[in-house]
Amino acid sequence: MKATTKQVLTGAAWLAILLAMIGGVMLWQHQVRKAKPLTTVTVTSTERIPMVLLLDSHLTHNQKQQLITNIQHTSASQSMVTATITTTGAVTFKGQLLNSDNRPYLQVQLPTAVNAEQQAQLIKRVLTLAQQHFEFQRFNLVGYGTGGLSATNYVEHTTTHLTPQHLILIATPFNGTSQQNNHRHKTTPVAAKSQTTTLAKLIAHRQSISPKLKVLIIAEKVVKAKQSLPLQSALAGQSVFKPVVKSYRQKILRSWRTQSDLLDNRQIGNAIQSFTD
Repeated sequence: MKATTKQVLTGAAWLAILLAMIGGVMLWQHQVRKAKPLTTVTVTSTERIPMVLLLDSHLTHNQKQQLITNIQHTSASQSMVTATITTTGAVTFKGQLLNSDNRPYLQVQLPTAVNAEQQAQLIKRVLTLAQQHFEFQRFNLVGYGTGGLSATNYVEHTTTHLTPQHLILIATPFNGTSQQNNHRHKTTPVAAKSQTTTLAKLIAHRQSISPKLKVLIIAEKVVKAKQSLPLQSALAGQSVFKPVVKSYRQKILRSWRTQSDLLDNRQIGNAIQSFTD
């Protein structure tokens, strides 16, 4: 009798466990059926966002290659395309992008015999055609030397659709190279009486800049050699951007020799990478 009772209790326990398992499975299936289907998955890292380069026209081919190598040393697997535009607006693209290029480089070569306003219009045309040809919407813009002046003038004369996400300006002579107009190692804004015509004009048009633009100015401080570009001039862009944009940064790289060492400074690539991430 005792054995029979024990068997009954054991069977009842197993039956309860089985029913609990069945109930759990049914409840899980019910919850799965209630869950909303996943309709979109956003993977921002695969979006194509080119780095557009406006470099100083006075640089030699080797100097440009040296600078580009150090700008892209953190993403050397990405392709490079060169866009050349004439004064009449004819654009030629040299190079191709791979499907895997999500952070490629687009070097823009502008004609020299045009004024600032014409340059801005030519850059707009290049970017409009590039967006169609290489299928991208957002982009970042890097300017070096006088190319930084062209980039600054561009963001003051462009549309919202063609405004870059990030603007990086390297060794840009916002207030010229004169030691009389600039203090060699000062980082403070240039006094109004010492501002060049170029700087004063950029300041006058700064309200046209999108406040959403994120700006980084990179300058070099030469310690034991003559500095051809005064630090104050390279940082004078703060008077253009700081009162307008919500995100403004400046970074000073130290050098022990000449200004041209900035062309071969790998810290440039690191600074740009951390800023645009």
